[in-house]
Amino acid sequence: MIMIINIAAFCLLVLCLAIRFEEKIAEVIPTGVCLLIFILYGLAFWNRLSWIDGIGAAFLLLWLCWMALGGKEKRKLFWAAAGRAVGGISTPAAVIALAGAALLFSGRVTVWWDDLNFWATDVKALYGLDGFAARYTNAAPEFGDYPPGLQLLKWWFVHWDGEGFSEGLMFAGYGFGVFAFLVPVFGKLKGKNPLVAAAAILCLWAFPSVAEVFYCQGMCADLAMAAVYGAFLAAVFDEKGHGKFFYRLRLALYLGVLVLIKSVGFLWAAFGLAFLWIRFWGRVRRGEEKGIRPLLWITAVPLLSGGSWLLFCLVMRRVAKLTGAAFSMAAGNLPVLLAKTRQTLLGSFAEAFAFWPLHRGSTWGVDFSPLGLFCTICVILFLLCKKKVVSRADARLLGVFVPVSGLVFYGINLVSHLTIFAAETQYLEPFGMVSSIERYGAPFTIGTLYLLASLYLSWEPDEDGGKDGTVFRALRRWKGWLVCLAFVALSAHWPQVWQGFAGYRQTSREDLAAREEMISPESRQFLAMAQELDYGKGMRVLYCRDAADNQWVKNTYVAFEASPISLVFASLDPETMDASAVRDAAASSHAGYLYCDPMQGDEGKLFSDFGQEFETGTLYRIVWDNGGMKLEQVWQDKKRA
Repeated sequence: MIMIINIAAFCLLVLCLAIRFEEKIAEVIPTGVCLLIFILYGLAFWNRLSWIDGIGAAFLLLWLCWMALGGKEKRKLFWAAAGRAVGGISTPAAVIALAGAALLFSGRVTVWWDDLNFWATDVKALYGLDGFAARYTNAAPEFGDYPPGLQLLKWWFVHWDGEGFSEGLMFAGYGFGVFAFLVPVFGKLKGKNPLVAAAAILCLWAFPSVAEVFYCQGMCADLAMAAVYGAFLAAVFDEKGHGKFFYRLRLALYLGVLVLIKSVGFLWAAFGLAFLWIRFWGRVRRGEEKGIRPLLWITAVPLLSGGSWLLFCLVMRRVAKLTGAAFSMAAGNLPVLLAKTRQTLLGSFAEAFAFWPLHRGSTWGVDFSPLGLFCTICVILFLLCKKKVVSRADARLLGVFVPVSGLVFYGINLVSHLTIFAAETQYLEPFGMVSSIERYGAPFTIGTLYLLASLYLSWEPDEDGGKDGTVFRALRRWKGWLVCLAFVALSAHWPQVWQGFAGYRQTSREDLAAREEMISPESRQFLAMAQELDYGKGMRVLYCRDAADNQWVKNTYVAFEASPISLVFASLDPETMDASAVRDAAASSHAGYLYCDPMQGDEGKLFSDFGQEFETGTLYRIVWDNGGMKLEQVWQDKKRA
């Protein structure tokens, strides 16, 4: 019932938006998604995410009352407008694309390292807490300031399952969130050719794999940013046939959501705003627009949404390790790289950029390297401008903005590998480097390709095909779509697409079994205890392990399973450390509780100063008294008690 209410309310919201602004359903779906994310964002601050069910039910009830009491004439006008909004092949194409992606993704399980580190762990925390965690209790402490935009949409799907956390619904929400911002391109479909529409849906699912394949393995937030960024760039040029208010509203909403998807979203929002401001200012100078007031409130939306999250993180002391590293470097504390390491990184970047395929594998068609795709984008842009797909002023803007934004990004990407990521050895090899370039560069590559495709599909050349035969007229009519579909068909990584949409089902059991093997019997004891705890709005546990047993990889798996409880791991050596090491670890982690696995040595001197006889396999509350630290027993394994 919860699922039905939520889906019905969202569909009604999209329909009402389409009727209000006289738009096609495919065009307003992203706007509806943005509004849903902002509603959830507001509820999450108060740990009232589940109220969305009541809001949806109230919305449906109000609409039913309006339909019942509004009179026959108003109902007639409503359904007539609804028919116009739903009419055409773009609506079924968009619905099938979104429902199909969500359904095909719904059997996936969490295996990707970054999902376990944050993207899945955080959604699980939102589910458990019904919103954001209290201070010092966010489930992934090393990624504290990562924004929650797409996470909230995943939660919206997950909470439909009333029996518990569903990883499949989480992936369904991810697929829906990414492709929701790509389906406006279906608004360019003309006529009712089902074969072209079916091919368009298939190629839309495969389109990101031209330059980014992590979405076929996990929940890559950079691709979500790419979809929103590309939708924004395309919307900047998509003025014809749209009212001014809707045109400006969706630009503002896209940017407002973009900065809530990932911390680096502010960079792409800055690119987008620079693009919009330059274009708009040129139109003002040519007398095509009056004043810049619309630009000011468009700019204000991402500043408010992104600023509100940063303020929340400041108050709640949420910070990511990379954010701290970036601030440290900005203060002049740059890492000292050995000449050999720096040379290796530069060589790895150069080789990956020039020669390695962006989608990290060989396919039957075209395998673009970063440099190859960058040059291809520039060539496509040149051809579109030469064919006068855009005005001369817009051609000049695109001719500067597209290559410059690409070069700036790749420059930033190179610098980041020489600074923030300098200690990560996987980037010393071209395969690891191209993986980084493709993932972090998705907003430029996928977003720009989306913009170029939208421009080409919107183009209406002044050509008369009346003397041609029926076949030639059909080819001329569908020329734009056939060219775009051929480009995707030749350059997509189809094996990865198959694996991400269907093939994963063949290995799901093995993946889950491998994940289970990463959790030790001692950690299973802790996880069993965690299920019995009342964690309220969140709790942080200092999880102590023997330093002789290096388990930093396994820690990530334990933290995911424990979410929404926040774990901070401490490696302790009973032979060389004393109680001060435990005290320092507890203070620096801001943990409220402590738990310790059995150790090989005598852990007595590590915990001898904290007020009572210490036992491993026991949960203690950390109490600070006049600068001193004490432990109060909260829970003990019943088998050991």
